[in-house]
Amino acid sequence: MTRGQRLAGALLGGLFLALHLPFLPSSLEDLDSINFALGVRHFDVSQHQPHPPGYPLFIGAAKLLHAAGLSEVHALSLIGVIGGAVAVFACLELFASIAHRRPADSLAWLGATLAGSCPLFWLTAARPLSDMMGLGAAVGVQALLVTATTVNAVTLAAFLAAFAAGIRSQVVWLTLPLVVWAVWCLPRHERLRGAIRAFGAYAVGGLAWAIPLVLISGGPSAYLRVFYSQGAEDLTGVAMLATTPTVRQLITAVQFTFIAPWSDWRLAGVVLAFAAAGVVALLLRDRTTLGRLAIAYGPYVAFDMLFQESITTRYALPGVIPVCYLALRGATLLPTASAVVSLLAVVLAGAAISDNAMYGFASMDAPVFRMLGDMKTAAHPEGAAVPTTPVLAMHRREFFDLRRSFQWAGDGLPQFAQRLSTPPKHEWLEAVKYWSQGGHEPVWYIADPLRSDLALIKHGKRPVLYRWPFQASMLLGGSRPNELDWHVIESPDWFLGEGWALTPETAGTAREDSKGPGYGAITGWIRRYQQPVTLMVGGRNLANAGPNATVRVRVDGQVVLDESVPPGFFLRMLTLPTTAGSGEYAVVTIESDNRELAIEQFDAQPTGRVVYGFSDGWNEQEYTPSTGVLWRWTTDRASLRVRPEGHSLGLTLRGEIEAASSSHVTIKVGDAVVSESDVPKEFSLTSVIPQRFLTAPEVVITIESSAHYVPAEKRWRSRDRRILGLKLTECTLSPIS
Repeated sequence: MTRGQRLAGALLGGLFLALHLPFLPSSLEDLDSINFALGVRHFDVSQHQPHPPGYPLFIGAAKLLHAAGLSEVHALSLIGVIGGAVAVFACLELFASIAHRRPADSLAWLGATLAGSCPLFWLTAARPLSDMMGLGAAVGVQALLVTATTVNAVTLAAFLAAFAAGIRSQVVWLTLPLVVWAVWCLPRHERLRGAIRAFGAYAVGGLAWAIPLVLISGGPSAYLRVFYSQGAEDLTGVAMLATTPTVRQLITAVQFTFIAPWSDWRLAGVVLAFAAAGVVALLLRDRTTLGRLAIAYGPYVAFDMLFQESITTRYALPGVIPVCYLALRGATLLPTASAVVSLLAVVLAGAAISDNAMYGFASMDAPVFRMLGDMKTAAHPEGAAVPTTPVLAMHRREFFDLRRSFQWAGDGLPQFAQRLSTPPKHEWLEAVKYWSQGGHEPVWYIADPLRSDLALIKHGKRPVLYRWPFQASMLLGGSRPNELDWHVIESPDWFLGEGWALTPETAGTAREDSKGPGYGAITGWIRRYQQPVTLMVGGRNLANAGPNATVRVRVDGQVVLDESVPPGFFLRMLTLPTTAGSGEYAVVTIESDNRELAIEQFDAQPTGRVVYGFSDGWNEQEYTPSTGVLWRWTTDRASLRVRPEGHSLGLTLRGEIEAASSSHVTIKVGDAVVSESDVPKEFSLTSVIPQRFLTAPEVVITIESSAHYVPAEKRWRSRDRRILGLKLTECTLSPIS
């Protein structure tokens, strides 16, 4: 590495540091970061402060900065930023030295710049985690090992490799294979002596931090007990390729290892195309360099893809380094000026994404701490004599992910009357039991945005959504806790028990549990009203060309519907004279003589409130598990049955078109055209339906789309004969007068 390259590396590292310092985060944001912060306050691995293996050097550095006056979060994130600056410098040295036939690469600075501008690299540096400090140390040791040609140099590098594992254990995967390689590359007559000295130094470097760590943790037995407990936890309930060896999981692992670090698939595509060219170039011209790169990063990438949670993007951080080097070598197949311009364009694109993510990351607290702050305020309303003591409910993932957040919040956490349990896939049932047994305190439900089981509870307030102010699904993938929804449910209109299929998730749960109208009566509870009530029930007889299914609905034991429905969709609107009676809720039961019957729509509202359901021309509801997005396809003509109750209505449609670049959408009430619009491929449309079109007690609103298609006629492998028009993620009717 030349003097000029060292100066360039120092400038790049300094610039990286300077651009990050104004954007240190204002809060912790991950389960691991909270563990680290608790470790800064009081180091105790047995209490997961931090979690095993302990990260003693990382915590030690943070303690020094905390003692100097920095908060825990700023101490931890500053170490990451410094580690990122070191990593940029080390990248330049590694890139300049690793080539077998070009000992000093004049464009190494460009590869280091590319790595530093990678959105995952840029953002992770500011997170209060050990990843970036560990990477900086690992790449620095790799650079030493690549240039080590003497026994003394290899011995020093081996000591530092083991010592750096005290920052982050993954350093072992990035450095130990190179230690073995460096020993093998020594002259034959020095290999034995070099191996003894190098691995002796490696043992000393590891023991230098391991012995104090084990002693502080209560001795070898106590430490191993905690270590194995953490290992078992890491392998439980985590989707990884080793435990889920499917094609889908492999695709997920590849996506989050190679595409997610760049945040945008188009940017990733350009970088990976250059990298692929680099692989071909090295295979043809310089296999030794490719071998060095494989030894340095191959074991870690294999370990990451097989044994670490696939969706945790930050685990892919070390893989950014070889991809950037290969992209550099691929770009140099072009003329030098073209290579520089091309990679600088990629750097600028990455920097734009990185800047947006960094600003959003630093501009506000993490979603969980914003939620806890709002909860604290809501629990002590202004002017109230006593604080609110709600009942806390949550999804199971949130139950595990929020334990440390609650511990960190301490006295800032509201007081709860009770906390409901979280049985897997059945968390909503605990709230149902609470209300059905006479509970009256408001329920604060912390919900996973990917879940849809709360469709089984109808209440008036919209949830508060806590999101990152940037597209975080890639760069913060696997963060725990991540984005959240907070539902304040004071008095539900109705709630449903087991066996209902209002969403694909609840339908799947019902099938797994063998619950549903055909297995035994399913139960719901609707609020009692003195006035008439509209009861809406809809669903499907899933028996293709099979027998009709009986649908029998009872309210407080009285039959209000008893009829036979053929295969396919059905929707019924019933008028109940009243739901008055003893207790706060009337009991609704639905049963059938056919196990293929599913209840997919339900509502119960008193006179004066709008009730609507999906009638003819709709396909079944679908969803994407990875995003939680629900949608329903129209056909070319889809109808909503509505009881408008004297209101003008606003019809909101949000979604996309697959059949064409645009569609002519016509809204009708009966035969009267209310509105016509040309919508683009992705659209949001609101149509006002005046009361003069809605004079009948029940009306039919029709949505017609000029763009529609049959998948089996467009895709030769598809057998889907449905007519697909608009793919609607939102279709709502709201009273506006």
